[in-house]
Amino acid sequence: MKLAFVALLLLSLFPAALLIRRYAWATRIFWLCFGALPFTLSSVPLFDVGLISWEDWYGFVTGIEVTAIDLLAVMAFLILPAHRTPLVYFLPFLFYFAVAAATTIYAPEPLAAGFAIWQFGRIFLVLGVVARACAFEGVPYLIFKGMVIGLFANFVAVLWQRFGLDLAQNTGLFVHQNTLGMAIHFVLLPHLVMLLSGTRRLIYLGPTILLSLLALIFTASRGSVGTAAIGMAMTFAVVAMQGLTQRKIAAIAATLVAVALASPVVIATFEKRFERAPLNEEAYDERAAFNNVSAYILKDFPMGIGVNHYVYAAQNFGYSDRGGVMPFEGNRRAIVHNAYLLAAAETGYAGLFAFTLMLLTPLAIAFSNGFRMKDRADGALLIGCGMALVTVYLHSFLEWIIYAKEIQYMMAIAMGIIFGVSSRYRRRLTS
Repeated sequence: MKLAFVALLLLSLFPAALLIRRYAWATRIFWLCFGALPFTLSSVPLFDVGLISWEDWYGFVTGIEVTAIDLLAVMAFLILPAHRTPLVYFLPFLFYFAVAAATTIYAPEPLAAGFAIWQFGRIFLVLGVVARACAFEGVPYLIFKGMVIGLFANFVAVLWQRFGLDLAQNTGLFVHQNTLGMAIHFVLLPHLVMLLSGTRRLIYLGPTILLSLLALIFTASRGSVGTAAIGMAMTFAVVAMQGLTQRKIAAIAATLVAVALASPVVIATFEKRFERAPLNEEAYDERAAFNNVSAYILKDFPMGIGVNHYVYAAQNFGYSDRGGVMPFEGNRRAIVHNAYLLAAAETGYAGLFAFTLMLLTPLAIAFSNGFRMKDRADGALLIGCGMALVTVYLHSFLEWIIYAKEIQYMMAIAMGIIFGVSSRYRRRLTS
Protein backbone atom coordinates (compact mmCIF):
# COMPACT_ATOMS: atom_id res chain seq x y z
CA MET A 1 0.00 0.00 0.00
CA LYS A 2 2.81 2.40 0.90
CA LEU A 3 4.68 1.61 -2.32
CA ALA A 4 1.51 2.14 -4.37
CA PHE A 5 0.91 5.49 -2.67
CA VAL A 6 4.48 6.66 -3.34
CA ALA A 7 4.27 5.41 -6.94
CA LEU A 8 1.06 7.38 -7.46
CA LEU A 9 2.72 10.51 -6.11
CA LEU A 10 5.74 10.03 -8.36
CA LEU A 11 3.50 9.66 -11.42
CA SER A 12 1.81 12.96 -10.56
CA LEU A 13 5.07 14.88 -10.26
CA PHE A 14 5.60 15.69 -13.94
CA PRO A 15 2.11 17.11 -14.68
CA ALA A 16 2.18 19.04 -11.41
CA ALA A 17 5.61 20.41 -12.32
CA LEU A 18 4.28 21.62 -15.68
CA LEU A 19 1.43 23.43 -13.90
CA ILE A 20 3.82 25.13 -11.49
CA ARG A 21 6.14 26.17 -14.28
CA ARG A 22 3.32 27.72 -16.30
CA TYR A 23 1.57 29.83 -13.64
CA ALA A 24 3.29 32.39 -11.42
CA TRP A 25 0.72 31.99 -8.63
CA ALA A 26 1.41 28.24 -8.53
CA THR A 27 5.14 28.92 -8.31
CA ARG A 28 4.61 31.21 -5.32
CA ILE A 29 2.46 28.64 -3.53
CA PHE A 30 5.04 25.96 -4.30
CA TRP A 31 7.90 27.79 -2.56
CA LEU A 32 5.68 28.81 0.35
CA CYS A 33 4.89 25.13 0.88
CA PHE A 34 8.57 24.26 0.54
CA GLY A 35 9.39 26.57 3.43
CA ALA A 36 6.44 25.56 5.61
CA LEU A 37 6.64 21.77 5.32
CA PRO A 38 9.67 21.17 7.59
CA PHE A 39 7.68 22.76 10.43
CA THR A 40 4.68 20.45 9.96
CA LEU A 41 6.33 17.21 8.86
CA SER A 42 6.14 15.50 12.26
CA SER A 43 2.43 16.12 12.75
CA VAL A 44 0.99 14.88 9.42
CA PRO A 45 1.59 11.15 8.74
CA LEU A 46 0.93 11.48 5.00
CA PHE A 47 3.85 13.91 4.71
CA ASP A 48 6.31 11.16 5.73
CA VAL A 49 6.05 7.64 4.26
CA GLY A 50 8.35 4.87 5.52
CA LEU A 51 9.16 2.38 2.75
CA ILE A 52 11.19 0.36 5.25
CA SER A 53 10.70 0.95 8.97
CA TRP A 54 12.55 -0.57 11.95
CA GLU A 55 10.43 0.50 14.90
CA ASP A 56 12.80 -1.16 17.38
CA TRP A 57 15.88 0.62 16.05
CA TYR A 58 17.04 3.55 18.17
CA GLY A 59 18.95 6.06 16.10
CA PHE A 60 18.37 9.43 14.48
CA VAL A 61 16.64 7.66 11.56
CA THR A 62 14.75 4.38 11.69
CA GLY A 63 14.02 3.50 8.08
CA ILE A 64 13.97 4.33 4.39
CA GLU A 65 11.65 7.32 4.21
CA VAL A 66 10.20 9.54 1.51
CA THR A 67 8.66 12.84 2.56
CA ALA A 68 6.54 15.47 0.87
CA ILE A 69 9.59 17.75 0.83
CA ASP A 70 11.53 15.17 -1.19
CA LEU A 71 8.76 15.10 -3.78
CA LEU A 72 8.70 18.89 -3.96
CA ALA A 73 12.47 18.85 -4.42
CA VAL A 74 12.12 16.46 -7.37
CA MET A 75 9.46 18.72 -8.87
CA ALA A 76 11.70 21.75 -8.41
CA PHE A 77 14.53 19.90 -10.12
CA LEU A 78 12.24 19.35 -13.12
CA ILE A 79 10.99 22.93 -13.44
CA LEU A 80 13.95 25.11 -12.49
CA PRO A 81 16.00 26.73 -15.27
CA ALA A 82 19.60 25.63 -15.48
CA HIS A 83 22.01 27.49 -13.23
CA ARG A 84 25.58 26.57 -12.40
CA THR A 85 26.35 26.70 -8.67
CA PRO A 86 30.11 26.35 -8.03
CA LEU A 87 30.92 22.71 -7.33
CA VAL A 88 33.38 23.71 -4.62
CA TYR A 89 30.41 24.73 -2.46
CA PHE A 90 29.20 21.13 -2.36
CA LEU A 91 32.52 19.29 -1.99
CA PRO A 92 32.56 19.29 1.86
CA PHE A 93 29.07 17.78 1.91
CA LEU A 94 30.13 15.10 -0.58
CA PHE A 95 33.23 14.43 1.52
CA TYR A 96 31.14 13.86 4.65
CA PHE A 97 28.68 11.76 2.65
CA ALA A 98 31.55 9.54 1.44
CA VAL A 99 33.00 9.11 4.94
CA ALA A 100 29.59 8.25 6.39
CA ALA A 101 28.85 5.86 3.53
CA ALA A 102 32.16 4.07 4.12
CA THR A 103 31.03 3.15 7.65
CA THR A 104 28.27 0.97 6.21
CA ILE A 105 31.00 -1.51 5.23
CA TYR A 106 31.91 -2.35 8.83
CA ALA A 107 28.80 -1.23 10.74
CA PRO A 108 27.17 -4.06 12.77
CA GLU A 109 23.87 -3.41 10.95
CA PRO A 110 24.72 -2.12 7.44
CA LEU A 111 21.07 -1.52 6.52
CA ALA A 112 20.57 0.71 9.57
CA ALA A 113 23.62 2.70 8.50
CA GLY A 114 22.09 2.82 5.03
CA PHE A 115 19.03 4.53 6.51
CA ALA A 116 21.24 7.49 7.39
CA ILE A 117 22.91 7.54 3.97
CA TRP A 118 19.50 7.60 2.29
CA GLN A 119 18.49 10.55 4.47
CA PHE A 120 21.72 12.41 3.71
CA GLY A 121 21.09 11.86 -0.01
CA ARG A 122 17.61 13.37 0.26
CA ILE A 123 19.00 16.34 2.17
CA PHE A 124 21.65 16.86 -0.52
CA LEU A 125 18.88 16.94 -3.15
CA VAL A 126 17.09 19.68 -1.20
CA LEU A 127 20.35 21.60 -0.78
CA GLY A 128 21.07 21.49 -4.51
CA VAL A 129 17.54 22.45 -5.52
CA VAL A 130 17.34 25.40 -3.11
CA ALA A 131 20.78 26.60 -4.23
CA ARG A 132 19.63 26.59 -7.85
CA ALA A 133 16.29 28.23 -7.04
CA CYS A 134 17.75 30.99 -4.86
CA ALA A 135 20.01 32.12 -7.67
CA PHE A 136 16.81 33.80 -8.88
CA GLU A 137 15.56 36.83 -6.95
CA GLY A 138 12.38 36.48 -4.95
CA VAL A 139 12.62 32.77 -4.17
CA PRO A 140 14.51 33.17 -0.84
CA TYR A 141 11.81 35.49 0.49
CA LEU A 142 9.03 33.11 -0.56
CA ILE A 143 10.76 30.28 1.28
CA PHE A 144 11.18 32.43 4.38
CA LYS A 145 7.51 33.42 4.28
CA GLY A 146 6.65 29.73 4.10
CA MET A 147 8.82 29.11 7.16
CA VAL A 148 6.99 31.89 8.99
CA ILE A 149 3.66 30.23 8.11
CA GLY A 150 5.02 26.95 9.48
CA LEU A 151 6.18 28.66 12.65
CA PHE A 152 2.76 30.31 13.06
CA ALA A 153 1.11 26.87 12.91
CA ASN A 154 3.49 25.73 15.64
CA PHE A 155 2.74 28.83 17.70
CA VAL A 156 -0.99 28.06 17.62
CA ALA A 157 -0.21 24.52 18.79
CA VAL A 158 2.07 25.91 21.51
CA LEU A 159 -0.69 28.20 22.80
CA TRP A 160 -3.08 25.26 23.04
CA GLN A 161 -0.49 23.11 24.79
CA ARG A 162 0.41 25.86 27.24
CA PHE A 163 -3.00 27.28 28.12
CA GLY A 164 -5.38 24.51 27.01
CA LEU A 165 -3.45 21.48 28.23
CA ASP A 166 -1.43 23.30 30.91
CA LEU A 167 1.87 21.74 29.81
CA ALA A 168 5.09 23.06 31.30
CA GLN A 169 7.13 22.43 28.13
CA ASN A 170 5.57 22.77 24.71
CA THR A 171 6.61 21.01 21.52
CA GLY A 172 4.33 22.66 18.97
CA LEU A 173 3.97 20.35 15.97
CA PHE A 174 7.34 18.70 16.64
CA VAL A 175 7.99 15.62 18.78
CA HIS A 176 10.19 17.48 21.28
CA GLN A 177 10.54 21.03 22.57
CA ASN A 178 14.26 21.12 21.73
CA THR A 179 13.49 20.44 18.07
CA LEU A 180 11.04 23.34 18.02
CA GLY A 181 13.62 25.53 19.76
CA MET A 182 16.31 24.77 17.19
CA ALA A 183 13.85 25.24 14.32
CA ILE A 184 13.02 28.73 15.56
CA HIS A 185 16.65 29.81 15.08
CA PHE A 186 16.17 29.46 11.31
CA VAL A 187 13.35 32.03 11.41
CA LEU A 188 14.37 34.37 14.22
CA LEU A 189 17.95 35.24 13.23
CA PRO A 190 17.47 35.92 9.48
CA HIS A 191 14.45 38.12 10.16
CA LEU A 192 16.31 39.95 12.91
CA VAL A 193 19.08 40.78 10.42
CA MET A 194 16.48 41.93 7.89
CA LEU A 195 14.99 44.20 10.57
CA LEU A 196 18.35 45.70 11.49
CA SER A 197 19.27 46.18 7.83
CA GLY A 198 15.92 47.66 6.85
CA THR A 199 15.46 45.40 3.84
CA ARG A 200 11.86 44.31 4.52
CA ARG A 201 8.75 45.98 5.90
CA LEU A 202 8.36 46.33 9.65
CA ILE A 203 4.74 45.15 9.51
CA TYR A 204 6.08 41.73 8.44
CA LEU A 205 9.31 41.57 10.45
CA GLY A 206 7.98 42.81 13.80
CA PRO A 207 5.27 40.16 14.30
CA THR A 208 7.58 37.43 12.97
CA ILE A 209 10.29 38.20 15.52
CA LEU A 210 7.76 38.54 18.35
CA LEU A 211 6.14 35.23 17.36
CA SER A 212 9.54 33.54 17.31
CA LEU A 213 10.48 34.84 20.76
CA LEU A 214 7.19 33.82 22.38
CA ALA A 215 7.27 30.33 20.86
CA LEU A 216 10.87 29.99 22.00
CA ILE A 217 10.04 30.99 25.57
CA PHE A 218 7.17 28.51 25.82
CA THR A 219 9.48 25.62 24.94
CA ALA A 220 11.02 26.15 28.41
CA SER A 221 14.20 24.72 26.95
CA ARG A 222 17.32 26.13 28.59
CA GLY A 223 19.50 25.30 25.60
CA SER A 224 17.09 26.82 23.07
CA VAL A 225 16.51 30.06 24.96
CA GLY A 226 20.17 30.43 25.94
CA THR A 227 21.61 29.86 22.47
CA ALA A 228 18.98 32.13 20.93
CA ALA A 229 20.01 34.90 23.33
CA ILE A 230 23.67 34.38 22.39
CA GLY A 231 22.74 34.31 18.70
CA MET A 232 20.83 37.58 18.97
CA ALA A 233 23.71 39.26 20.83
CA MET A 234 26.18 38.09 18.17
CA THR A 235 23.81 39.30 15.46
CA PHE A 236 23.69 42.78 17.00
CA ALA A 237 27.50 42.81 17.10
CA VAL A 238 27.93 41.58 13.51
CA VAL A 239 25.43 44.06 12.08
CA ALA A 240 27.00 46.89 14.11
CA MET A 241 30.36 46.04 12.53
CA GLN A 242 28.87 47.11 9.20
CA GLY A 243 28.23 50.57 10.64
CA LEU A 244 25.64 51.94 13.04
CA THR A 245 22.67 53.88 11.70
CA GLN A 246 19.67 55.41 13.44
CA ARG A 247 17.53 52.53 12.19
CA LYS A 248 19.89 49.91 13.58
CA ILE A 249 20.11 51.64 16.95
CA ALA A 250 16.32 51.96 17.11
CA ALA A 251 15.82 48.33 16.09
CA ILE A 252 18.33 47.08 18.67
CA ALA A 253 16.71 49.22 21.37
CA ALA A 254 13.22 47.98 20.44
CA THR A 255 14.38 44.36 20.52
CA LEU A 256 16.01 44.81 23.92
CA VAL A 257 12.83 46.43 25.27
CA ALA A 258 10.76 43.51 23.93
CA VAL A 259 13.13 41.03 25.57
CA ALA A 260 12.94 42.95 28.86
CA LEU A 261 9.14 42.98 28.74
CA ALA A 262 9.16 39.24 28.08
CA SER A 263 11.39 38.53 31.09
CA PRO A 264 8.48 37.90 33.50
CA VAL A 265 7.05 35.36 31.03
CA VAL A 266 10.45 33.65 30.81
CA ILE A 267 10.77 33.47 34.59
CA ALA A 268 7.23 32.16 35.07
CA THR A 269 7.65 29.56 32.32
CA PHE A 270 10.87 28.15 33.73
CA GLU A 271 9.56 28.24 37.29
CA LYS A 272 6.62 26.13 36.16
CA ARG A 273 8.92 23.70 34.39
CA PHE A 274 11.27 23.19 37.34
CA GLU A 275 8.39 22.99 39.79
CA ARG A 276 6.99 20.01 37.89
CA ALA A 277 10.30 18.43 36.90
CA PRO A 278 13.10 19.46 39.30
CA LEU A 279 16.66 19.08 38.06
CA ASN A 280 18.72 16.38 39.76
CA GLU A 281 22.01 16.99 37.96
CA GLU A 282 24.00 16.89 41.21
CA ALA A 283 22.90 13.30 41.78
CA TYR A 284 23.14 12.19 38.15
CA ASP A 285 24.58 14.12 35.20
CA GLU A 286 23.08 12.36 32.20
CA ARG A 287 24.87 14.52 29.63
CA ALA A 288 28.25 13.70 31.16
CA ALA A 289 27.42 9.99 31.13
CA PHE A 290 26.50 10.10 27.43
CA ASN A 291 29.68 12.05 26.70
CA ASN A 292 31.67 9.30 28.43
CA VAL A 293 30.00 6.69 26.23
CA SER A 294 30.97 8.62 23.09
CA ALA A 295 34.56 8.96 24.27
CA TYR A 296 34.83 5.22 24.95
CA ILE A 297 33.38 4.33 21.54
CA LEU A 298 35.78 6.68 19.76
CA LYS A 299 38.74 5.30 21.70
CA ASP A 300 37.89 1.71 20.71
CA PHE A 301 36.75 2.57 17.17
CA PRO A 302 38.82 5.47 15.76
CA MET A 303 37.04 5.05 12.41
CA GLY A 304 33.65 5.09 14.14
CA ILE A 305 31.21 2.36 15.07
CA GLY A 306 29.00 3.11 12.06
CA VAL A 307 26.64 5.93 11.25
CA ASN A 308 23.27 5.71 13.05
CA HIS A 309 24.78 3.17 15.51
CA TYR A 310 25.46 5.10 18.73
CA VAL A 311 22.62 3.55 20.75
CA TYR A 312 23.30 0.09 19.32
CA ALA A 313 26.93 0.25 20.45
CA ALA A 314 26.06 1.72 23.84
CA GLN A 315 23.52 -1.01 24.56
CA ASN A 316 25.22 -4.06 23.08
CA PHE A 317 28.92 -3.43 23.68
CA GLY A 318 28.71 -2.38 27.33
CA TYR A 319 29.46 1.31 26.83
CA SER A 320 26.39 2.47 28.75
CA ASP A 321 27.65 0.61 31.83
CA ARG A 322 31.19 1.94 31.41
CA GLY A 323 29.93 5.49 30.90
CA GLY A 324 27.69 5.45 33.96
CA VAL A 325 24.33 5.72 32.19
CA MET A 326 21.46 4.82 34.52
CA PRO A 327 20.08 1.30 33.88
CA PHE A 328 16.65 2.41 32.72
CA GLU A 329 15.36 1.71 29.23
CA GLY A 330 14.63 5.37 28.47
CA ASN A 331 18.18 6.40 29.40
CA ARG A 332 19.81 3.51 27.55
CA ARG A 333 17.92 4.31 24.35
CA ALA A 334 18.85 8.01 24.32
CA ILE A 335 21.42 9.56 21.97
CA VAL A 336 24.34 11.62 23.26
CA HIS A 337 23.29 15.26 23.63
CA ASN A 338 26.12 16.62 21.48
CA ALA A 339 26.09 16.46 17.68
CA TYR A 340 29.88 16.61 17.41
CA LEU A 341 30.45 13.75 19.85
CA LEU A 342 27.80 11.79 17.97
CA ALA A 343 29.63 12.38 14.68
CA ALA A 344 32.91 11.29 16.28
CA ALA A 345 31.48 8.12 17.83
CA GLU A 346 29.68 7.02 14.68
CA THR A 347 32.05 8.13 11.90
CA GLY A 348 35.38 8.49 13.73
CA TYR A 349 37.97 11.23 13.55
CA ALA A 350 37.65 11.49 9.76
CA GLY A 351 33.89 11.86 10.08
CA LEU A 352 34.19 14.56 12.73
CA PHE A 353 36.60 16.49 10.51
CA ALA A 354 34.33 16.11 7.47
CA PHE A 355 31.25 17.05 9.50
CA THR A 356 32.93 20.19 10.83
CA LEU A 357 34.19 21.18 7.38
CA MET A 358 30.69 20.71 5.96
CA LEU A 359 29.24 23.02 8.60
CA LEU A 360 31.90 25.73 8.34
CA THR A 361 31.95 26.06 4.54
CA PRO A 362 28.55 27.83 4.24
CA LEU A 363 29.58 30.21 7.03
CA ALA A 364 32.75 31.19 5.19
CA ILE A 365 30.77 31.77 1.99
CA ALA A 366 27.98 33.69 3.74
CA PHE A 367 30.16 36.13 5.65
CA SER A 368 32.86 36.62 3.00
CA ASN A 369 30.24 37.55 0.40
CA GLY A 370 27.69 39.15 2.73
CA PHE A 371 30.05 41.83 4.01
CA ARG A 372 31.23 42.72 0.49
CA MET A 373 27.86 42.93 -1.23
CA LYS A 374 26.62 46.33 -2.30
CA ASP A 375 23.10 44.92 -2.55
CA ARG A 376 21.91 45.39 1.03
CA ALA A 377 19.02 42.92 0.70
CA ASP A 378 21.19 40.06 -0.56
CA GLY A 379 23.83 40.84 2.05
CA ALA A 380 21.19 40.65 4.78
CA LEU A 381 20.03 37.27 3.46
CA LEU A 382 23.55 35.86 3.63
CA ILE A 383 24.40 37.26 7.05
CA GLY A 384 20.99 36.26 8.44
CA CYS A 385 21.33 32.67 7.26
CA GLY A 386 24.92 32.64 8.51
CA MET A 387 23.88 33.78 11.98
CA ALA A 388 21.11 31.17 12.07
CA LEU A 389 23.66 28.47 11.28
CA VAL A 390 26.11 29.77 13.90
CA THR A 391 23.37 29.63 16.53
CA VAL A 392 22.35 26.11 15.49
CA TYR A 393 25.98 24.98 15.64
CA LEU A 394 26.30 26.36 19.18
CA HIS A 395 23.05 24.68 20.16
CA SER A 396 24.44 21.41 18.78
CA PHE A 397 26.98 21.27 21.61
CA LEU A 398 23.93 20.59 23.80
CA GLU A 399 21.76 18.50 21.45
CA TRP A 400 22.07 15.87 18.72
CA ILE A 401 18.95 17.00 16.84
CA ILE A 402 20.87 18.61 14.01
CA TYR A 403 20.66 15.04 12.67
CA ALA A 404 16.84 14.99 12.81
CA LYS A 405 15.35 15.18 9.32
CA GLU A 406 13.24 18.27 10.08
CA ILE A 407 16.29 20.24 11.22
CA GLN A 408 18.43 18.88 8.38
CA TYR A 409 15.85 20.11 5.87
CA MET A 410 15.96 23.58 7.42
CA MET A 411 19.74 23.52 7.50
CA ALA A 412 19.81 22.50 3.83
CA ILE A 413 17.43 25.36 3.02
CA ALA A 414 19.62 27.90 4.86
CA MET A 415 22.77 26.58 3.19
CA GLY A 416 21.03 26.48 -0.18
CA ILE A 417 19.99 30.13 0.16
CA ILE A 418 23.61 31.02 0.96
CA PHE A 419 24.91 29.08 -2.05
CA GLY A 420 22.25 30.42 -4.42
CA VAL A 421 22.54 34.09 -3.46
CA SER A 422 26.35 33.84 -3.48
CA SER A 423 26.42 32.26 -6.94
CA ARG A 424 24.16 35.05 -8.19
CA TYR A 425 26.61 37.56 -6.71
CA ARG A 426 29.57 35.83 -8.41
CA ARG A 427 27.74 35.87 -11.72
CA ARG A 428 27.20 39.62 -11.42
CA LEU A 429 30.89 40.18 -10.73
CA THR A 430 31.95 38.25 -13.82
CA SER A 431 29.30 39.62 -16.19
